[in-house]
Amino acid sequence: MQFDLGPRAEDRQIGLLRDVAESDAADLHVLSLTARARPPRTAVPSRAHTAPVRTAAYGDREKVWCGGLGQDKIGGMTTERSEPAQNADERTMLEGWLDYHRQTLAWKCEGLSDEQLRTAPLPPSELSLLGLVRHMAEVERGWFRAVLTGEDAAPIYFSDEDPDGEFHLTEADTWAEAYAAWQGEIEAARRNAAGLGLDDLSKGRGRRSGEPFNLRWIYTHMIEEYARHNGHADLVREQIDGATGD
Repeated sequence: MQFDLGPRAEDRQIGLLRDVAESDAADLHVLSLTARARPPRTAVPSRAHTAPVRTAAYGDREKVWCGGLGQDKIGGMTTERSEPAQNADERTMLEGWLDYHRQTLAWKCEGLSDEQLRTAPLPPSELSLLGLVRHMAEVERGWFRAVLTGEDAAPIYFSDEDPDGEFHLTEADTWAEAYAAWQGEIEAARRNAAGLGLDDLSKGRGRRSGEPFNLRWIYTHMIEEYARHNGHADLVREQIDGATGD
């Protein structure tokens, strides 16, 4: 199986991001499975294990630091985010930062209605928080199923006829459905990676190179993918209700 990272995938992402992150869009590769007033910032304290509990206010959000665990609250809901230990081994570090960025995207969506999550507040960009969650479900599915294990994993939301389908939302599209799909793909990703070493190679191959990807490359790329889109989520969330934060 060859994995398509070709021009159609690049053009698709550039079109989505050009008005949000024009300087970043040109080099962004997104998988194709065909085969937004800002309050003052408070510095994040050192997360030593013995750190006391502290809170800092960000508009309607409160951030609680307790030892090595950051608990972020928006609109009364809580997502727990934890960084990997600073002296962790390589695999623990990669998996830890990937989970941290997964948790960050969930946090950016907390406390909003389905209507707000569907909102694309930066026209002409189609980026919305719900669209980003659906997009990352596709990305998880592509890299950890279609590429890593060679599974015939068809797209969930997009198609040849609608290549940006994950961002084309209607009133029928809900957070509950998108979150469940996303979390299901994350669990599949963890299962598929669990029995492999970082040097083990994927069954899928890059279209350009014709070479497989090792698990280390996939983990690193996924961290990059989430970090980039979490930056977009920062902008979208601030436009919706003014909430900001690290």
